[in-house]
Amino acid sequence: MPGLILLADRETAVHHTPYGPVRLRKYASRGEEKGFVRAAVPARVPTRDGGRTALVTLHRAAYPYAAAWLAAIAQYAPERADHRNPQAAPGSVRLLSEMTRTHANGVPRQSDGSVGWSVPGASARVWPDGRVEIRAGSVLLSVRLEGSEWDSGRVAAVADAGLRLLCAPEARHMTRTSEPSGWFRPMDRGYSGGGRERNGGQMYDGASVAACSCGWRVTVPSRLGARGAAAAHLREVGAGAPC
Repeated sequence: MPGLILLADRETAVHHTPYGPVRLRKYASRGEEKGFVRAAVPARVPTRDGGRTALVTLHRAAYPYAAAWLAAIAQYAPERADHRNPQAAPGSVRLLSEMTRTHANGVPRQSDGSVGWSVPGASARVWPDGRVEIRAGSVLLSVRLEGSEWDSGRVAAVADAGLRLLCAPEARHMTRTSEPSGWFRPMDRGYSGGGRERNGGQMYDGASVAACSCGWRVTVPSRLGARGAAAAHLREVGAGAPC
């Protein structure tokens, strides 16, 4: 991508990602150390006013991650832009994120409506207006996602991408298993067939999902089996024991 340090104050450039171009503009009137670059990610479907889907702010410590960060945002950006806030709730974004230690309920929320979480080496925070920040030491990856077509899944994918860029190596493979749903009435699921039953015609669902922060995911018949599958996945990728 263009050398961000070499750009002059108010100079513009275009960076081409695999998912479309991104327009860059340098603001360095207060000196290079306090300057920053603004990057606009346009909608994939052109509009009359050239609407954008995200506005990214890059400070110098984030320059080495700029190309990958912009590509991730462009990858998950919706096709169309409008001038409304994203249709994404911070709590839902947190629960959909792959880069989490647990998906348990009870997501802590701040007074400004934001929700944050962390993995080894990095942390994320999401606001109701579409702001997303990923931090690791002095490095900050920030973006303001724009448009109502940004849903919780798309925002979670952006947060995951930022966390994978900045996290410690061990956080790239954090595994977890889901709790089986347990006893249920077949009529509630439109289900018929074999399986364990008890009085009242209920059946038992012991299936558990094993998932990893790298995106790997599998469903197996029991939670014990899910834990075994997670351990096998970690061995395959050369990581340690499950978290």
